[in-house]
Amino acid sequence: MSATALLVHEHRQIERLLGALDRLAGQAAEAPGDAPALAPALAEAVALLRGYADRAHHGKEEDHLFPALAAAGLGPGEGPVAVMLEEHEVGRRELDAVADALADLRAGAPGAGEDLARHAAAYSALLRDHIEKEDAVLFPMADEVVDAGALAAGFAAADAAAFGPEGRAGWERRIDALVAAARGRASAPA
Repeated sequence: MSATALLVHEHRQIERLLGALDRLAGQAAEAPGDAPALAPALAEAVALLRGYADRAHHGKEEDHLFPALAAAGLGPGEGPVAVMLEEHEVGRRELDAVADALADLRAGAPGAGEDLARHAAAYSALLRDHIEKEDAVLFPMADEVVDAGALAAGFAAADAAAFGPEGRAGWERRIDALVAAARGRASAPA
């Protein structure tokens, strides 16, 4: 298995989460009256993106992959690693904006659904572009220069800390449930 295979797997899960977020946020913009029904699923999307995409996935990259790349001569201050680190920070700010808009939606603030959809779209676009760059450029580079065994050991420890007793499988079941709920809402009559 390549050094980055687990990260690629996580990318596919994150893309599924982004699809659910996009569907739910779009409904919040189109049908503000549905906010009470949408809010729990949107809150779960934010929680999963913070826990799975940021804490677990980006945590593995920042704490293990990027230092391994730096040790191989691809320093964090320049090049693709610097770009990825900056995008992680921008993504955190965008996800905070989604969470703030969700709080406004729950409070019944006028225009909150549109704000939520706008921030969700910006976050999704950023992450989709980020994932494409990692899959096409950074990860193939890493697979050439990083010790897969050492990286796997670091990833296992990071997963144990990030996912807790629920484990990766528990988090991915939550993703499955959210995706199914978002699809069900998208196909439900308005």
